[in-house]
Amino acid sequence: MTTATYTIQDFVRDAQRIADRGDSDDRQIAQIAGPLERLIQRKDCLLDLPDCDTADPEQGFVIHRSDNLTVSAVVWQPDSGAPVHNHNGWAMEGVISGVEFNRNYQRIDDGMTPWRAELEELEPSLVPAGETTYLREPPADIHAVEINQGKTLAIHVYGLDLLRQWRYRFNLATGEVEPFGMRTRRQLDAAKRD
Repeated sequence: MTTATYTIQDFVRDAQRIADRGDSDDRQIAQIAGPLERLIQRKDCLLDLPDCDTADPEQGFVIHRSDNLTVSAVVWQPDSGAPVHNHNGWAMEGVISGVEFNRNYQRIDDGMTPWRAELEELEPSLVPAGETTYLREPPADIHAVEINQGKTLAIHVYGLDLLRQWRYRFNLATGEVEPFGMRTRRQLDAAKRD
């Protein structure tokens, strides 16, 4: 008996259907976890995608985007990562190859001073190939990423349109909070031409 291959297109369809039901964030995370785990067992799952000009095998790219769901291929180069930041919503990651190390934080201030935050580090999460993890909705979505064990490839899933979000970077040393927005590869290339 042959088993049908679970493709990236199958995953996007299933995840979008789950997001469209409008269940609680915790329920969406629980329902998407199994399909994401199934997908990342295939090291070649990104080969399911047709060639497109926005795909970048060295920097990653958006696979699917809607008002309530973003699915991205994330490529972390060795000794890279992301500073302390948030997403403004829940997020999941499934590591295809390599290892993602996440430092997780919570706010311990009252949030009343604009553009300042005091954070406390929580238990970190180490996510090796074939495993998934998640971040709940704010304020439990503050974290940093470190890639210390070679190039890492992952699928990241967000319960919102990540590219339309103003997000925040948190400076642990100064307590400053800085807003930032994400741009697509096409927007970055267009900005360079202007």
